[in-house]
Amino acid sequence: MTKSQFNIKISKDLLIRIKRQAMMSGKSLTEHITGLVVNSLSEDNIQNSHLSSVDKIKDLEERLLTLESIVRNREYLSQKLKPFTNSEAINCTKFMRGLFEKELEKRNFDDKSEAFDDFLKSVQLYDQFNKSFSDRLKEIMLSDKPSPWTGKELNQLTGEDKCNCAIRKGLIHWTGIIECPSQQEICDKGEELLSFF
Repeated sequence: MTKSQFNIKISKDLLIRIKRQAMMSGKSLTEHITGLVVNSLSEDNIQNSHLSSVDKIKDLEERLLTLESIVRNREYLSQKLKPFTNSEAINCTKFMRGLFEKELEKRNFDDKSEAFDDFLKSVQLYDQFNKSFSDRLKEIMLSDKPSPWTGKELNQLTGEDKCNCAIRKGLIHWTGIIECPSQQEICDKGEELLSFF
């Protein structure tokens, strides 16, 4: 196939977003943009665009949250990431419980269990927890005085990929918060960050 150069002018912000998306998909910028154009011109894509819009939005949302986690944690990515410590796990527990409670108040949920089930659906978009982790998350979110996560539990839960915690992503999805602190900020400051919401 003969290739030609095609120059367009787009905003700097849009270019940055496209470059990040290309990086996340493991493609060069040219390959990624070519794929986007080919897909947009595909007859099947045009006919099925309405049917697949929901799936595309979910996919984009997941990719953006992953990207956001990486970008927000970029200062930590240059270092060798250390596993969750017990004190970081306690801070994470306090932050996630506090944010969950704030969302309960905001949405006027009558039933905390119903709210948890709704929240769990958001978490499971990013990771399918086994029953013991789901039960543990439920205990942490709904019990009056739960024992906090341990560093070991969170390391098992995240597969030691500290920056991509499914609970944090689920909270972002469930609450609709765009400017959520990075995972490391949550580890460092915990419930102090709740005053920003």
